[in-house]
Amino acid sequence: MKLLDGFRVWVSRNLAPIIFLSAYFFTVVLGNIIYSFPFGKVELLRSEYTADILNFDTLFSLGYWVLLLVPFVLTPLVVVLVRKVLCGAVLKLSRFVIEFSKVEYLSILVACYGIVLYALLKADAFSLFLNGADAVASVVARFKIRSQVGFFPLMVMMSLLHFLSIYSLVRWMRERSWFWVGASVFNSIVMSVFLIMLNMKWPILIFYAGLVLAIFVYAKRHAYLKTALGGVLLIAVYFLISAFVFRLAATESTESIVSTAQTAQIVEASAIPSVPRTKIVDVGAAATKNAPMLIFAAVNRMAIIYPYYYELFTREGAVCGGILAQAKIGPACRPSTFIYTRMFNDSFNGRGTAPAAVHVSGYALGGWPVAIGFLICASLALGLFTCLPLHLNAVTGSLALTGAIAGYHYSQLPLEGPIIYDHGLLWVFLMLFVFVGYRYLLSIFRGSLANLKNQHLR
Repeated sequence: MKLLDGFRVWVSRNLAPIIFLSAYFFTVVLGNIIYSFPFGKVELLRSEYTADILNFDTLFSLGYWVLLLVPFVLTPLVVVLVRKVLCGAVLKLSRFVIEFSKVEYLSILVACYGIVLYALLKADAFSLFLNGADAVASVVARFKIRSQVGFFPLMVMMSLLHFLSIYSLVRWMRERSWFWVGASVFNSIVMSVFLIMLNMKWPILIFYAGLVLAIFVYAKRHAYLKTALGGVLLIAVYFLISAFVFRLAATESTESIVSTAQTAQIVEASAIPSVPRTKIVDVGAAATKNAPMLIFAAVNRMAIIYPYYYELFTREGAVCGGILAQAKIGPACRPSTFIYTRMFNDSFNGRGTAPAAVHVSGYALGGWPVAIGFLICASLALGLFTCLPLHLNAVTGSLALTGAIAGYHYSQLPLEGPIIYDHGLLWVFLMLFVFVGYRYLLSIFRGSLANLKNQHLR
């Protein structure tokens, strides 16, 4: 038991880099290892765009494997250095972070949910969600929903409300207050509905994963059992949502839909066009029947993108420009859209994206120096999250868990993605900065008011 408890403490303390490396291994590295075996090549031949990589000159070369595996060497080294050099400063800054009162939390929560609900209603997201008659239509609906909802409400939902939901769960497990129990249940239900309305499956899975991680870190009893049950539920949700997409496609075969869904970032839509007339038992049966296919789709989705990045940006160089070119607003070429077009060349060109892990995205912008530089920067950020004191208060604990979610995003996205995208860390830190400023000004005001009262009494 002591060994298990020690393991739990170690994992909890290093959650951000562990999630980064684990997610990167299972979603990118594992697939490429499978491709190198004969049975993996057989799977690649099932689709044209996956079979194309067998003709790449750089496939399975030394550089191919070095770039693929370098995070497992460099990231732990950077994290160890960060913990030795910067943890003291992080601990000092953590003391400025204060808990939300129940009234403050409720006020922020109501404001955030109001913004999101208004945006969803204005965008007619609920109707659009039900209009996808097949896999392609559901992707179109997803683009329309995101466009009409807008960046700010999406940021509130996927960044601020995500953090606030984790926070309420952490407070519940730390304090056992009925207020936080109710807040956690409410957040779980409403956020599930809102995230599903985006017609995407990965945001809801990431949201649930954050809650499972919170349980692992903070559960006072049966932490491993509860985490295991949460993991099983997470897998079941993935199968069920995917089964909805594949089963209800009206014009395409299941293999065709899976071929698209497992690789294109844009086909993350969870279209449920006919939910009222769909029996849950049928969906469950479809998920069970297609479980092996769905598992391969999850493994292959990001993995197949890597050979394209390494081949094209090794042979053609930084065709989308370097870091400065990408820093411009709305550049004509992004590596993710460039790769998508080269992979599929379909009606979603210019909108469809095929993103890659932080260092692979860096390789696309400037070869090995930028790849290593981006990986060091991401590892530095993840290392800082390992310095946060998990038990100082629920805010620092929730930030550490949010850092773990950022670790997942770094395994899938470029350097700026986990920072400034709609699910970015920046928005959470801005919210907390404003809140700390508000509390500071409030304390000054109350102090001045108290002084005035004392003078009046004299």
